[in-house]
Amino acid sequence: MINVISSEFYKIFKSRIFYVISIIFLAMNCISLAASLYLKLKGQMNTTGFSMYQESYGQDLAFYVILMFVVSLITSEYTNGSIKQMACHGIARWKLVLGQYIAMSSSITIILLSFGVLNLFIYTILYRLGEANAVSFIRMNIGLICMFWAMSGIGTFLSYLIKSVSVSIIVSILLIIGSNFISGLLTVLTKNDVFTTYSLASMRKTIINFNSQPEDVIKCSIIFLLIGIASLLGSSLLFSKKDID
Repeated sequence: MINVISSEFYKIFKSRIFYVISIIFLAMNCISLAASLYLKLKGQMNTTGFSMYQESYGQDLAFYVILMFVVSLITSEYTNGSIKQMACHGIARWKLVLGQYIAMSSSITIILLSFGVLNLFIYTILYRLGEANAVSFIRMNIGLICMFWAMSGIGTFLSYLIKSVSVSIIVSILLIIGSNFISGLLTVLTKNDVFTTYSLASMRKTIINFNSQPEDVIKCSIIFLLIGIASLLGSSLLFSKKDID
């Protein structure tokens, strides 16, 4: 199992998508730094490191990045035939899926958390750190990791289901956009806000809000964790039952 995970990490660090996403986020940090310096000189901005760390994950960008990252990696293995070669080496297919999932989820988690930490560092130097309860901050980051790994699981499942990079990316984008629409529609039809409360975007907002109730953050984290586990099991089943072509 360790060999599979190591092999997947090696392929990820050699892939173009890993460096493209890393450069994009680094560029976003640089743009953020330039903008904050300009606004500071103008006296038009007063923020804190903690608030900008939260803002780093305040939009659906993380969802799209994770899905495109995972989909690009897995579908490229179908394209170049490397996944077929590994499966023919006698390695259990569920081990291949699990190894891929662990390596990809760990890699994208490092990228996304580094993006937030750099923002935290930059704005703490320029302004101040701000105030945040240590337990709330830790709970928020645990929730973020659960969210990252859940979206990685969804991307893994879509990749094994569809196998086409372009179609998988389109479906992934529609999934994020459609989930917000569908949850709002179900809320209106049923007059029950549970669908809105536990939509992907709402759970993300709950997790990054230091004022959220601890039990709400824990619930959202557990839901994301269950999504990741269910997606991983579904991916393993798909890969085990479907032919590699």
